[in-house]
Amino acid sequence: MPFLQRSLLAVALLAACPFASAGTWVTHGPHGGSVFKIVAGRSAPDAPILAYGNGGVFRRSAADTAWSRVDGLPPSLYVVDVEAAAMAHVLYLASDYAVYRSSDDGRTWTRASRFAGAGDVQAVFDVAMRPYASDSLAVLTSAGLSLSNDGGVTFAPAAGLDPAASYGRVAYANDGTLYLQVDYDPNATHAGARLIRSTTGGASWTPLTLPASLSWVSQIMTAPESSSLLYVGDGQTVFGSADAGDSWFLVGPPADCGVNALAVAPGDPFGLYAGCDDGGVAYAPYSASAIWTPFGAGNGLVANGTGDAQQIGTLAALPPGPGPTLLAGSLDGGVFRTTDGGATWAPANDGFESTSIRALATHPYDARVVLAGQSDATTTSHGLFRSADGGASWNVSNAKLNAEQIRAIAIDPTTVDADPNTDEPFTVYAAGESYRTPLDETRKDGGIYKSTDRGATWTTIDAGIALVNGRPDMGLVRALWLDPRSCAAPPPSGPCPAGGGPLRTILAAGSGVSDRTSPGLPYRSARIWRSTDAGANWSPSDNGLPLPIARPGTSGTFAMGGVVALAADPTNASTLYAATFLAGFPASGPVSTIANGVFKSTDGGLNWTHSSNGLPRIGGPDTSHVDVLALAVSPADPQMLYAATAPPYAPASAAVYRSTDGGATWTSRSAGIAGRSPRALLVDPNDATGNTVYVAVDGSTVNPGGVYRTTDGGATWNSHSLGLPVTAAMALALPPRASGEPARVLAGTPAGVSLLVSAPDGDDDGVDDVIEASIGDGNFDGVPDASQRNVASLLAPIVGSKQNFILTASIVSGCAQLDNVEHVAAQRLPVDPVAATEQQLWGLVRIELPGCANAVVDVTFHGANFAGGNHRWRNYGPMKPGDETMLDWYAYSQARRLGQQTWRLTLDATRQGNWRGDANNILFIGGPSDLPDFLFANGFD
Repeated sequence: MPFLQRSLLAVALLAACPFASAGTWVTHGPHGGSVFKIVAGRSAPDAPILAYGNGGVFRRSAADTAWSRVDGLPPSLYVVDVEAAAMAHVLYLASDYAVYRSSDDGRTWTRASRFAGAGDVQAVFDVAMRPYASDSLAVLTSAGLSLSNDGGVTFAPAAGLDPAASYGRVAYANDGTLYLQVDYDPNATHAGARLIRSTTGGASWTPLTLPASLSWVSQIMTAPESSSLLYVGDGQTVFGSADAGDSWFLVGPPADCGVNALAVAPGDPFGLYAGCDDGGVAYAPYSASAIWTPFGAGNGLVANGTGDAQQIGTLAALPPGPGPTLLAGSLDGGVFRTTDGGATWAPANDGFESTSIRALATHPYDARVVLAGQSDATTTSHGLFRSADGGASWNVSNAKLNAEQIRAIAIDPTTVDADPNTDEPFTVYAAGESYRTPLDETRKDGGIYKSTDRGATWTTIDAGIALVNGRPDMGLVRALWLDPRSCAAPPPSGPCPAGGGPLRTILAAGSGVSDRTSPGLPYRSARIWRSTDAGANWSPSDNGLPLPIARPGTSGTFAMGGVVALAADPTNASTLYAATFLAGFPASGPVSTIANGVFKSTDGGLNWTHSSNGLPRIGGPDTSHVDVLALAVSPADPQMLYAATAPPYAPASAAVYRSTDGGATWTSRSAGIAGRSPRALLVDPNDATGNTVYVAVDGSTVNPGGVYRTTDGGATWNSHSLGLPVTAAMALALPPRASGEPARVLAGTPAGVSLLVSAPDGDDDGVDDVIEASIGDGNFDGVPDASQRNVASLLAPIVGSKQNFILTASIVSGCAQLDNVEHVAAQRLPVDPVAATEQQLWGLVRIELPGCANAVVDVTFHGANFAGGNHRWRNYGPMKPGDETMLDWYAYSQARRLGQQTWRLTLDATRQGNWRGDANNILFIGGPSDLPDFLFANGFD
């Protein structure tokens, strides 16, 4: 059958198949997590609501029952602030270097113009929009205050400000009055005032006199319905003004409330809500009376298993309904909603994917049972979650768990049964930290927890952990290891069987508590602790790990930051390995010489010796080895180890090293890995050779991380990362599977737990072999695409029609491997200000070239005709590799059209076109556009 006939048949047969990848990550929660800001329009029940946290930006309306992830923005942003119009369907989102505007409730976004002031590269501090005048925008940047009256199309600098001064917050009143917080006024330009006001659109400013008891200004809030009502706070005390700041009255604080957030009551401009960092929400019906009603755990503002009220960081009043309706965003426990003014609250987290997961454990026989630990939480959090359906849904599993974050989970395999259809009450251990909430230090514990009912309820097991300031404390506990032969009656060889437990010997490892009052002092609490009675009692077990040492020429010390991972010889439980990292390492100046990297024990963890020969050093032959952030031993060969490394404070430097002699020597095995620091390693136990390994790497907006896999023991790595957040994975797990079944990989991310079900992809280009085989030969070289690592053909939709087309990427020269080839709909990115129809119809292509410095790649949009009009290739990405401040659309001069439907791209990792600031790995996103005229062809947008 000729190619075109075969292609058309493939399009017809595979219309319902996935368009791009051989395995795309999907997330089903756990929902909730960190909430940094919520804003809401107030015009009608369908007014937009925008919220963001660690997991990204999400939207809904008051009438919706779930959140949905916002498209139309860059793949990942560090969000500074968001604003919602009071009446129009306009939203603004400020990232650290840009502002984006949406006029359709957040469905599409356009980048605002460059800000006024010195230079284009400016950090964004705050953004404010005038209520009921959505085109009036104020953006506070490192160069000063920029003002726009046309929705961000143009900006002009505010007058009367001092370039030497610094400003921290900006707010608009509905009559156009501007308020600006002054952080630092070295020239007394504002007469030492901490708050200034402009009634002239930023042309001139008047200092305001604040109450003397207000230490500084961390919050400024205007009432949308009032031009003169203003509230300010310093986190402890709140004052109000009914005359635009000319005089003040005391509003608070509410009792036992450190104020994080303020919100005017819906329909009542003199009613005020406060979000508290000590837990809960408080309400004053008349602000001048300062009579507050608290709402806490008893009103439903609770997420954990110990009854602590949520720490609220943001509040948003919704359009008036049957009762006062608000959303409250907790710092780590998700979103809560009230429709009765605060008397009762309920979680409102469906679809809000912002739970940071750094610990995963799967049942050794039942792939449906997964436990996930929330991490990076320093306030009241859910802590731990359980899934009984392989990650499709999650339930909180934290009753009596006094932990705010969980970094390690270990299921005792001897307490389960081998029947995957039963739900037996197995034993599981978890480790992390109870710090920092509740703020009461009497609630501090040792960070080690145990459940004997499959995680339903928990007890703290920290007897014997060293007391620091009167409480058990070993810092943040990051790793657990259970001796597989420590049951009461171990077999002659091999691990104790299912049902033969429980296991008795456990090691827990973490940061410990160092004593740096002078060099060489013992740790106040050990970095590794050992129990021989199933966690009932603990004793220190880190003999041989280094003590702090002095920095040459300084009074400070270098110290071990802690143990981040434990691994063991699968055939000999006495042989253990520990991965360590440094603390106190300066960005410049003296370099540490403390032992660091990998340590080995041959007596079950009682004594440790440095075992890092061949790992890179941070400065020279006599300095410390780099940090080792993950460690794994091959089940097939106990002498084969993998260590994932990163230099302290060094971005874009993730690497993997391998040892084939039990840690005696190490060699680099990193070809193809990109991103920043690695977070997890996992050796596939179903590969009898031990050569299939996964590594999770974190990343940034312009240098995305991902999950990388090798099938040749690390000689080459391929990214399997489509659908992951660019900040990527922090934990990995492989649920059990029968021999020959495709791997189901679980990854803990800042947005919950992601699942990858691998599909056949023999050439590792990211496209399902079934799709490529059906398409056949997309680059017309006579060789099936499914067998070529340098060619990828996939199906993609033609936007606005029911038809699909074939997209083919083919390396012509320079490199051998394509990775993560994907069709990207233009609607997933900010609107290109100069693009016309083709970009919207045909979309863009995303390709990665691992271990590649330069290449020539042909991209064919089968069925397109780019021969007429003003067709040019447009890229989306940083105009300079690795520079997030230059993220935008631009014309790509190294693209040349070949015929009607093919473009030839010349790529260089060190030049424009590569996202990453990485000379050995290329990430590229771009596509054809029909420009309205030749004016923009040179990229001057």
